[in-house]
Amino acid sequence: MKRALERTYRRRISPKEVVSPELAGHLASVSRQLGRQVGVVVSREGAIRNVVVGDATQLHLPDVGRLRGGVGRFRGLRLVHTHLRGESLSADDLNDLALLRLDAVAMIQVSQTGEPKEVEVALLSPSGSGDDSGEFGDFFRRFEARDIHHLDLDFEAEIRALEDEQTRLTRGAAGKTQKERALVIGVMLDDGHFEETQELVAAAGVEIAGTMRQKRSRVHPKTVVGSGKLTEIVFESMRLRADVAIFDIDLRPAQARAFEDATGLKAIDRTQLILDIFAQRAKSRDGKLQVELAQLRYSLPRLTDKDAGLSRLTGGIGGRGPGETVMEIGRRRLRDRISKLEREIEKLSQQRQLQRRRRREESIPILSIIGYTNAGKSTLLNAMTRSKVEAADQLFMTLDPTSRRLRFPREGEVVLTDTVGFISDLPQDLLAAFRATLEELADADLLLHVLDAADERLDEKAGAVEKLLVDLELDAIPRLVVLNKVDLLPPGEVASLAARYRGVAISAARRKGIGDLISAVEEALGRGRPLMTQYEVTAE
Repeated sequence: MKRALERTYRRRISPKEVVSPELAGHLASVSRQLGRQVGVVVSREGAIRNVVVGDATQLHLPDVGRLRGGVGRFRGLRLVHTHLRGESLSADDLNDLALLRLDAVAMIQVSQTGEPKEVEVALLSPSGSGDDSGEFGDFFRRFEARDIHHLDLDFEAEIRALEDEQTRLTRGAAGKTQKERALVIGVMLDDGHFEETQELVAAAGVEIAGTMRQKRSRVHPKTVVGSGKLTEIVFESMRLRADVAIFDIDLRPAQARAFEDATGLKAIDRTQLILDIFAQRAKSRDGKLQVELAQLRYSLPRLTDKDAGLSRLTGGIGGRGPGETVMEIGRRRLRDRISKLEREIEKLSQQRQLQRRRRREESIPILSIIGYTNAGKSTLLNAMTRSKVEAADQLFMTLDPTSRRLRFPREGEVVLTDTVGFISDLPQDLLAAFRATLEELADADLLLHVLDAADERLDEKAGAVEKLLVDLELDAIPRLVVLNKVDLLPPGEVASLAARYRGVAISAARRKGIGDLISAVEEALGRGRPLMTQYEVTAE
């Protein structure tokens, strides 16, 4: 029987056939004698690439490699296998077809005498769509026949037509926008966290093609989501023309690779998404260096997790062992670059320390604006100093710290600094890289904690900022709560909110309440002077 299986590799199939009558008869005979399912993985040219033997009910396919096709192409392999119990193509068969992006999956029924009977073939249909019940039958194009001789299917023409259709649909969607199209996948139970992830995706300039949720108490250790959800993700990505999957959690390197292997989508986690936004927004040399450092620190363990079976270099006669792998060279270069960036950032940190020392010598009070991202910090800086710092209703719109001098006519000057926005679960690599910038907060005489008063997650975001201040050992600095965007609330709620947070209610966009804020700042600094009404400006 072993020789019969080995002889299977010698057979060839016409590119126009899913399976030849001779191969179908051979597989059916061997399968009945073994009492097990037998299958072959066939290349598009008709060569037998793998012979697979399962049990009586299923096959376990070998690793067929990662998807390497171009736009609109399937894998170039099809699975032909036997069924012994009269069952049709199973859910596992269709999952393999979808997850592996196979050209086709074909099933041959085997009679009690070992003869091939009914044939069923399924191919992926690019233009299909699942219904509201979660079924995805429309994604498959099926062909059935009572035996192999009556199967009316020109496989070569059919697969070419399907790939042309997939290419047309993919390029058509790509032609409408230059942005990547992302499928945003929520795993966290918190709905607010998932909504924030979608805001981060929009801030990164990525088009949201669609969203999916799988609320799990425990993340799947290998592929993040379960096998059933993987199949749904593949179908949805095909239907929505998405090429990126963005998760609302951080992924381990092995999880990201396993998900990419299973779906063919590029996997992006929360940390990588935030790093991408920072890379786009960094404008100063200091900011760019810190973002690059954070990106390299994030990439280093992921390089370590990649395939170690790369070509070997620098070995040979007289050398110790096979030499240094390409991966090891890459890791060493990353570490060298990280060390260089750390030295450059340290020099810039020393320069900032010198500037702060001079300010302290001049006894100029320092006010630092802090708060959750998109709370309105830059808008507040513009309102108080009549500046034109770029501000928008987006997360992390301002990345590089901005300082302005503000003159209190009776009390002289103060320095007002706008810092990078905080966010819950701020990536540790990013926090470490920006620690030098955030050191400036340590010299502040007063922190202005800006809150978005109209945000439904107000308490949660306020707590996230307080936690980060504790992590940065800045919680001992006096703070004044600034409740921004109160123009979006009913008047009755503003007073109770200000009392609960012991803060000052303002609308930075309309420049309302700025005089009250300055008065509160003077009082917090121990000035106690009358408020300057000239800062009370109503926007037209």
